[in-house]
Amino acid sequence: MQAERSSATGRLARTAPRWLTLAAVVAALVISFASTAVADPDPLGADGQIDHAIGELRVVLAVAGLALFAEGARRRRRGIVEPRGSGRRLMLGVVAALSFASNYNLFVWTGLHRHELFHYYLGSKYFPELGYFGLYTCSVQAVVGDGTLPPDLTEITDLRSKRRRPAAEVMAAAPQCRNAFTPARWDAFRADLERFHRLLGDVRFHRVLGDHGYNPSPAWTLVGRTLASAVPATSAGLWFLARIDLALLVVLFGALGWAFGFDSMCVAAIAWGASGHTSYQWTGDAFLRQLWLAASVIGVCLIAKKRPAASGAFLALAALERVFPVCFFLGYGLRELCVWVRQREATRGLWRLVVGAGVATIAIAAAGTIVAGRGFPVWLEFAENTRSMLAFKPKNSLGLEYALRFTSTAPPDWKEEGTETEREESIQAHKERTLQARRGWQLGGLALFAALFAGACWRGASRDRYGQFQLADWEAVAMGSAAIPFLTMPGSYYLGFIVMGAALATRRPRIALALLAATVGWAVCVIQFPGRALGYAVSSWILVAYSLWMLVELWIPAQPTAASPASLAPIVPPGIPHASGASAITRAWRIARR
Repeated sequence: MQAERSSATGRLARTAPRWLTLAAVVAALVISFASTAVADPDPLGADGQIDHAIGELRVVLAVAGLALFAEGARRRRRGIVEPRGSGRRLMLGVVAALSFASNYNLFVWTGLHRHELFHYYLGSKYFPELGYFGLYTCSVQAVVGDGTLPPDLTEITDLRSKRRRPAAEVMAAAPQCRNAFTPARWDAFRADLERFHRLLGDVRFHRVLGDHGYNPSPAWTLVGRTLASAVPATSAGLWFLARIDLALLVVLFGALGWAFGFDSMCVAAIAWGASGHTSYQWTGDAFLRQLWLAASVIGVCLIAKKRPAASGAFLALAALERVFPVCFFLGYGLRELCVWVRQREATRGLWRLVVGAGVATIAIAAAGTIVAGRGFPVWLEFAENTRSMLAFKPKNSLGLEYALRFTSTAPPDWKEEGTETEREESIQAHKERTLQARRGWQLGGLALFAALFAGACWRGASRDRYGQFQLADWEAVAMGSAAIPFLTMPGSYYLGFIVMGAALATRRPRIALALLAATVGWAVCVIQFPGRALGYAVSSWILVAYSLWMLVELWIPAQPTAASPASLAPIVPPGIPHASGASAITRAWRIARR
């Protein structure tokens, strides 16, 4: 009788994961179809309906990815050796490929991101004359000359303040751009601008002038201007430039597979593609918008492969290009400080990484200064422009500060008859007051983050029985991604930094489970609250919770392994049990009490 029960239990254990996977997919379909009754697709045309349909697909893919990875984790925990060509791995690869494709609208409803190319192509190619503050006014002067402004061009963004102002007022105060150009460069600028004017049309061209201008650092201009100057602004040329990001993404996911294995690569592709916040509508088919992410991921992969100098160079490129990736240096630097405090020694990898980052920083900064064509003051202009950008709080951001700024109440001085700019400024002021009222919660969240981050570094500075740090070099770098939502407030299209969680899952699979669960939440938010502040606020709380969970996992010693980081099947010596999800918090509490 007992043998029969044992046999039945065994059959149930073998078949339950399959039914769990099927149930998860069915649940995702129910959620996505139910959301159709709640969400309101864009009534202006087919684009909104396509976005909503792709969003539903992302929910299904995220849930399927979560179920498939959970099944793989269960098998590894039970000591089951899974062949490379197993059905689960094949299905995981298919889900990853579809997730990647979904972020490019399945490569069907694609083309050129003309809005982005206007800023990044023209802004970089003619940066010596335009700088950070002349793109819009010079564009208008090149189109209308000395004539009158079009009647429907009522507002233009003042790029120094990042505020929309009456077009006539901005143009009246603008210097004559022609004086900054040579005759040949002015003619070339007008010719390129005319091509973009035709691509955009009058309505979209006027809408472009209400954005926030060209904002990349001189380090990005180094690469962007070099390419834009070499490739003409023809349809074929712009198409080529728009496909560079696609190649960078393929390279970065390939690098994850090379350094951390197939499952890690698939988890990263699912998280990046199915979250919805990095979607095609924001930065797809644009110009070098994924350079920072590729450099960051390659940096982590290189340090995992014992190439710290090259890793430092790539991480420096990412930090110089978008600033906030400097967070990837925080975990490694703090862990090294803890090593010195505990053992009064510095690791060899530290000096090699510092030298690589230092040499790359000097070389990139010097070359960027030369190519930008405005001398060393270009960095002062960049700092001024960045301060203006930080003063503006876009509605499509993520992070702790954004979550605490959110309020569903209307501003006390709200006026329906005001202009769009006046209403937006009223909303921004109201959110700032809301944040001030919740400052205690913000400080508490920062304190919790700091305690977990520092604790993980301190624990990680000790060595295991194999003489390896509890927190490996690449783990210390990748954990810097947890600092981004607490120390910065990035735009939603920068959410790609979450792929670092896939690397951390090499020795801590529960981080991947948390990442994929968060991906499901983000995907649902995108289709339930399309373009709404509530959706970004909920997504911010999901991001904060995921980041804290990552740090809790990093507090706990990883499963000891004699394998390389490329293995997602750690070798656990006898007598060292694998902690369950429930016991993870218990172990962290015991460690803290010690």
